[in-house]
Amino acid sequence: MQLREYQSRAVADLFAWWTAHQNVDDIPLLVLPTAAGKSVICAEIVRSMYEQWPAFEPRTVVLVPSKELAEQNAAKLVALLPHHISVGFVSASLGKKQFSSDVIVATIGSIAKSAHLLGNIKCVIIDECHLVSTKGDEAGMYRQFLSKLSRYCEIRVVGMTATPFRGNQVWLTDGEAPLFTGIASNVSMRELLDAGFIAPLVPPLDAIDTKIDASAVGISNGDYKVNELAEVVEQYLADVAREAVSLARTRAKWIAFTPSVANAESLVRNLRGHGVTSVVVCGETPKPEREALIADFRAGRVQCLVTVLALSTGFDVPDVDCILWCRPTKSPVLYVQGMGRGVRIHPGKVDCLVLDFTDTVARLGPVDTIKGRAAKKAGAGSAPYCVCPDCGERNLAAALICVACGATIKTPDVELKPVVVSRAALLSIQVAQQASTVTWHDVSRVDYAIHTKPDKPDSLRVDYFAGFLKVASIWCCFDHEGFARRKAEQWFAAHAPEGYAHQPGNTAQLMEWIDTGMKLKAPTRIATRKNGKFTEVMSYEFGNPEPAEADLAESFA
Repeated sequence: MQLREYQSRAVADLFAWWTAHQNVDDIPLLVLPTAAGKSVICAEIVRSMYEQWPAFEPRTVVLVPSKELAEQNAAKLVALLPHHISVGFVSASLGKKQFSSDVIVATIGSIAKSAHLLGNIKCVIIDECHLVSTKGDEAGMYRQFLSKLSRYCEIRVVGMTATPFRGNQVWLTDGEAPLFTGIASNVSMRELLDAGFIAPLVPPLDAIDTKIDASAVGISNGDYKVNELAEVVEQYLADVAREAVSLARTRAKWIAFTPSVANAESLVRNLRGHGVTSVVVCGETPKPEREALIADFRAGRVQCLVTVLALSTGFDVPDVDCILWCRPTKSPVLYVQGMGRGVRIHPGKVDCLVLDFTDTVARLGPVDTIKGRAAKKAGAGSAPYCVCPDCGERNLAAALICVACGATIKTPDVELKPVVVSRAALLSIQVAQQASTVTWHDVSRVDYAIHTKPDKPDSLRVDYFAGFLKVASIWCCFDHEGFARRKAEQWFAAHAPEGYAHQPGNTAQLMEWIDTGMKLKAPTRIATRKNGKFTEVMSYEFGNPEPAEADLAESFA
């Protein structure tokens, strides 16, 4: 398996961090956005240890919170590791307790009290490590397990997460009793977006009329009181369903988040009333039923899964293209993890529409700018370090520049100015874009031509006309590699004749298909927006009487 550059970099960064910090009590984080491929990185860490130190016998435990994540991690371990390295499970849900394996993938609930049965373990990798308790050495199953295991063997530990902070937004490296002491590697969501490894989240083009008002709901442990919140949300769900059906009618796979199971069941009833095949999947759903419902969702037999928290981590259905956010929250962890369900890429998927029926996006800001904060120090006796406001790395107390990321430590954060709540920016790049006006044009003609540039691969130029006026152009780069090629394939998948599954090998082949009679689907209308000197095509409408949501969110220019 060929790793992406940032995946290889994360592994190299981890080994460099361990080399620089020889004390086993120093435990780093790998900060990796949703869809970065944490299971691949986990497998590469293990493979590299066995390759570099075979005599050391680096037996490893991979801790995960759920059966689904256990299966995902184990699949990548088996795919990447040599056959002589055995991979086993300790998971009651899977009915397996394979304590003698070289690599043990374990659900924390099944292994927490079994440290004495494992033998000599050298490494522990904690997936979704933001779930680890911060209350002290013996608080919670993760810390109890590590404490007991360290009595039998000397271990190196690393945590992996997309959200390196707690629900109160304090960095996992900070606070009263943090387990984690530094950041070994930090891969940004922006990097993955720019490279095309994750799909952008986009707001609707039109404002959302239904807005859940949670201003009167009480606060407990930094977030809304669930019982009170559920009562408020219930009053809005009929309108949520009605508006969602209108705004997301071009979207194929939806996930909806609600505060309670009763809310989820109510939303399902309302969506079904509008003809949307919907089911509830929550923590109380029996496992066989849950697996069957998710299988139906994957296969397209169910259009919308409605959940509470059950799908916020470890849920991997890459063609999810719409999120209905019906749960007001103040928790950045819940917000980032929930939105992460829509960022995985899939053939034909261009972006994920987010319908926020709350003020969560407007209040917490773009997903790719969410970060932690320093804990309030207790004064005398507090730890002699300061925490970087950008990455969470510990620095000397008087530091002005972060040793890990180079950020200025003493400069306060700049708050984003609020925008129209229902169209608040989901990504930082959208903040400036929202100042531009979206204009719809009736399309009278579409022209295709090969575009050539000296010393550059060919591309397909597509010109859109309204009457005799050319209103926009895009460039589809079938002869390129990586991100540009994937964007071109997404465009072709959306515009190819019905039932046509093949992709052109290059621009010349596509032009030959067009010249010999292939009829690409031409939009009846397009939405454009000025972005500097360029005109971006934001959305296409294929014969619908009203504007459809974006089938293509960015230009190829």
